[in-house]
Amino acid sequence: MTLQKPFIIILLLLLPGCLSGQNLQKHYVSRNVEGGLLYFIKPMKLFQSCKTACYFDQTIKPHNDTIDIGITLTNRQAFKVDSVVLINDDTIIGKRITHLFTEQVKNKWDCRFFVYLTREELSILYKETPPILSFYGMENSNIQLKIKLKDWKKILEINRAIYRQIKLNE
Repeated sequence: MTLQKPFIIILLLLLPGCLSGQNLQKHYVSRNVEGGLLYFIKPMKLFQSCKTACYFDQTIKPHNDTIDIGITLTNRQAFKVDSVVLINDDTIIGKRITHLFTEQVKNKWDCRFFVYLTREELSILYKETPPILSFYGMENSNIQLKIKLKDWKKILEINRAIYRQIKLNE
């Protein structure tokens, strides 16, 4: 009987890691490209309300310190983003973006763009507290998104597991 207790405790400690490891494949793809493995983390929902939605995906290139983060921002009014400010705790990261397109989809507008973060900036972003994202654009307009803690914890768990796996394969 005493042998079963340590076995059960070890199993309970290992089980969450095993489960997230099995589920990681649905969250990213990797491809062998010249220079190593390229990782694409599939789109995740950062925020959604009746007025605004925000999805982001990530591309990690082999032997590159920069992560390409693709963001699709959906809004009721036409909006062209030219910069983004990420705020987490006492850290503020302001970045220019590369605008891809703005197009109308039914009664809303999609704005697609890329922001490039270093791995160090990304680690600042991926703290326990969710970041606040401020998107700046046309005519000094601003859309600010606050991510729910519950949603952020899911994103954080998935991304940390994927980045651990990437680090092991470097």
